[in-house]
Amino acid sequence: MANYKDRLRGDLDRWIGEGLVPQASRQPMLDSVADTRRPDAVSALAMVGVLLAGAAIIAFVAANWNGIPRIARYSLLIAAFLAACLGGAWADRGGRPNLRNSLLTLAAAIYAATIGLTGQIFDIAGDPKTALMGAGLAAALLAVVGRSSGAAVAAMVLIGLGDLASPETWWLLPTAIGGTVLAVLWRSRPTAHMASIGLLAGTAVALIHLNTDHGIPSWQFFGVSGLMALGALAGRFAGERGHEGGRAFYGWLAWGALAYFAAASAHWHDQTALLIAHRIAWLLLSGLVLTLGRVDRHGGVMAAGVLSLIGAIMLLMMDLGVDLLTASLIFAVAAIAILAAVWLMRGREPR
Repeated sequence: MANYKDRLRGDLDRWIGEGLVPQASRQPMLDSVADTRRPDAVSALAMVGVLLAGAAIIAFVAANWNGIPRIARYSLLIAAFLAACLGGAWADRGGRPNLRNSLLTLAAAIYAATIGLTGQIFDIAGDPKTALMGAGLAAALLAVVGRSSGAAVAAMVLIGLGDLASPETWWLLPTAIGGTVLAVLWRSRPTAHMASIGLLAGTAVALIHLNTDHGIPSWQFFGVSGLMALGALAGRFAGERGHEGGRAFYGWLAWGALAYFAAASAHWHDQTALLIAHRIAWLLLSGLVLTLGRVDRHGGVMAAGVLSLIGAIMLLMMDLGVDLLTASLIFAVAAIAILAAVWLMRGREPR
């Protein structure tokens, strides 16, 4: 997908052709917009090389696991962790941000493996949740100190797994909020993607833990939906201004806003009028999201709107007691009407 400067270049060419912008203004306007940094082939190969080096270490230790003394196993892992950290510091001083990011991500993975294998190496019984949380915290520290988006992603994954390993805790949500702050400050697209997923999943876990006795009330679903809608609009606003992670937040939080809005009616089984009102509002919101996604050329937002629209229609049919044959007929008539309208509208467009 083209970035903002690429889109601006195309728009300027069109505006100049239409006489709206003078040719002399083209280059100064392009120069005023910062270039979006793209990793080159060398950087990509360096990342692959670092990952393969980590895989080589893991494969070597696994292949010789029984033949390596315990202290040697532990020392090898610690040496690999320190080497990755020192390599990250060296890459940072040398002005190689992609290599620094890769090495610190590798350091986070090796640290997680070290914690997990320590109990096995020395026959120490341990708690999986504590190991995952500890590894996640170490990855988070590496991310903050080294400005590593990869380590930040590793931290959210490890802490999320820790939540799964221990249902009575829910640290993923505050971790995802911290990841959101880092994604905004660093203008990092990978961190924005993982933070958005963490916000969606972590919020669900938090709601379940806060309402263990009586179920999640509808107002909490509506509240979360509203907050995610605001977050999606903020991401849209940031993406229009060239923020690397803005469109990622826009897409994921649009999905979250619609999903939590849909879930708000889970306990309204015997309230037909309220259910139908909810479905109508859901339809309108789905159409709005679909329209915004189409205007912004955002495939993720468009997909959220389409699937949400289909879900709202299907549930509305069920609420009204419509059988599948009638529902299929209604869908067919609606599709034909929409396609006919599109054909008529295109026929009237000036050529």
